[in-house]
Amino acid sequence: MIRYSIKDLENYTEIKAHTIRIWEQRYNLLSPKRTDSNIRYYSHEDLKKILNINLLYLNGLKISKIAKLTEEEITDKAKEIIVDKSVSGNEEVDTLLIAITSMDADEIRKLLWQYDQQFSLHELFKNIIVPLLIKMGELWQTNSISVAHEHHFSNILRDFYIVKINDLEPKKKLSKTVMLFLPEHEEHELSLLYFQYLLKEAGFNCIYLGKNVPLTDLEASIKQVKPDILLSNLITRIKEKELKKFFKELVQRSQGVEIRISGSFTNEILKEIPPAVKIISSEKELLAV
Repeated sequence: MIRYSIKDLENYTEIKAHTIRIWEQRYNLLSPKRTDSNIRYYSHEDLKKILNINLLYLNGLKISKIAKLTEEEITDKAKEIIVDKSVSGNEEVDTLLIAITSMDADEIRKLLWQYDQQFSLHELFKNIIVPLLIKMGELWQTNSISVAHEHHFSNILRDFYIVKINDLEPKKKLSKTVMLFLPEHEEHELSLLYFQYLLKEAGFNCIYLGKNVPLTDLEASIKQVKPDILLSNLITRIKEKELKKFFKELVQRSQGVEIRISGSFTNEILKEIPPAVKIISSEKELLAV
């Protein structure tokens, strides 16, 4: 069972831990459990509930009013807000979402290749895939879709990206080699595959190691290939102590190779990132020679 600390809830919702404790004590909104060593922790359902509470709160509902709602009512009201905000006129996102919720693999593939004919991969990623993944996260929050839906779609999209990468014929060749990897705590591979496409398109030689790469194996690969750049993407939140250990070991094992890191989690941990690691937040920074 996944366990979350109150700091994890604070990171996900941006509600201060102190405020969450007040809501617990005054309104009994959450009931954390305790480990054998008496450390408080929260469940997956607690996370969903606090995300929905935060959504209602940010949309003007007083916490005293939220506290009087049942869990089902909280979920239903959060779902209403998400549905209202999802009317964005993005027909491609909504059409894909219908296929995803139906787990219709053939339809998902057909739509991806249809959109590939209409848009560049850059446009497809930014205007369809990213908004779609955000909406899927919101729907998971209100129990409208499950993790299984996300995994099913991610595997299909991963195959789509791999075909696009393999079929790509760059117009030029650079003398730079980029090694792309995700550390052991990181499972979200889609952005890294997209980065590989952009880099290959720009003429970089790409060595793609994929996800769950132990840093010892990364070091061995660096010694063998001698890349010019190491590239990773961080989305999954990890504890501060583990984060410091990861960056310290990464710098030590990189053997002086330039390290570039992207991902939504990097915005939250800027003060923990050592000077030797370069944060990239744009395609221009990604493709810098």
